[in-house]
Amino acid sequence: MISETLLEAEQKFVRSGVIGVGGTCLQAAEATTDELSGRNIENALRQWESGHAEFPHTALAAHYQTVGRNGVRPHLVAMLRNFHGNNRAHHVLGAWLPMTFDAQNGDYLSYVGLDYFDQVVRSDDAQRVDAFVAAAAMDLALLEARALGRSAHAPQVARARAATRVVTQLDRLAPDFSLDPSVAAAGLAALAQTGADYSSFASVAAPALNGVPEEIGSAVRLTLLPTTRLHDEQMFIRCIQIFEGLYRQVATAISRAIVDVRHGLAATAKDRLDRASIRLEAVPALFRVLTTMPVDAFAIIRGFTHGRSAVQSRAFREIEFACAPINPRDCERMGNIDVGEGTLQDVYLAMRKTHPDAGVVEESMRRLDRAWVAMKRGHWGITLKVIGTVPGTGGTAGASYLKHAAMMSLFPRLSEVA
Repeated sequence: MISETLLEAEQKFVRSGVIGVGGTCLQAAEATTDELSGRNIENALRQWESGHAEFPHTALAAHYQTVGRNGVRPHLVAMLRNFHGNNRAHHVLGAWLPMTFDAQNGDYLSYVGLDYFDQVVRSDDAQRVDAFVAAAAMDLALLEARALGRSAHAPQVARARAATRVVTQLDRLAPDFSLDPSVAAAGLAALAQTGADYSSFASVAAPALNGVPEEIGSAVRLTLLPTTRLHDEQMFIRCIQIFEGLYRQVATAISRAIVDVRHGLAATAKDRLDRASIRLEAVPALFRVLTTMPVDAFAIIRGFTHGRSAVQSRAFREIEFACAPINPRDCERMGNIDVGEGTLQDVYLAMRKTHPDAGVVEESMRRLDRAWVAMKRGHWGITLKVIGTVPGTGGTAGASYLKHAAMMSLFPRLSEVA
């Protein structure tokens, strides 16, 4: 249950007149009375239920973006919960609808849309995951460019620049997606100017976003379901979705590298690990976006998302579990994650004295470890800036937990064989 104090604080942001960073989202600022009420959505759902129309995914997502998950009429939420009960086996509805009725008891997975991501994007398909990462990045940059067009205050200028820079880094963040070179070029041209005009970049990025596979584009559009009406939460969701895509790709690379090493394919394992490192080495571009989060806005978002924490990320834990043996208590916390028959550290140590190319694998493992630790230190630093030393979500100790985690190597026994 959201406290009255938090509800009033969110209302104050929305009524501040500020659009974009530190203010209301575009959808709430531009909504009509009918759009705010959601009655048209209820009518559309009845039409679908009677077999006279398609399910109104897009309109429903737009309504949630306008009022936030916590602002949806209880009657509409009850309708959606009931529909889910009757359509659990549906390819899309079974995984997506839980995002629409989890305001009171949701977790990190339903906040980010990870079950829908696994169902539609397919986690083991590198090209589709990278297409999702690229589409989410372009959508974020376009969102911030639109907000800049409505209100060109200094924090929004900084946010738009940071988000555009992420798109220019997609060759490293999502190398398995074929981005039209003109998009990155337009982004670099926009960053080179001193003004706040991103219209030329947007005119190139928008058709590129529309050109991603339809299912991927839908996954991006439908998984932006914020809990508040704050513009900053939409940025926050997009950033952690991009992080989840990166984690998934890194976890897959490590899992396949383990198989490669077992089969003596050192060069192939090295290539997989180096590509994973390149993705992680580009993460500072995402951190620059997150550092534009106003402290008071994030305090409200934390209150509305209480109990949802990135510590619940499956892909993040899979990376750590696949690299080296860990504390058994952590395995108990993550329940159903399959850690396989041996970690990358285990299989490397077993082959290092017998395989002539073992050194190239070790070199790549050390590079991956440096990139992983650097990313965790960046996360720790941002947490200190935005929330200070207060306890974190998900039962963690907040910044002190992240500080401890940032010092943990992916391959602790590599130091013993140096």
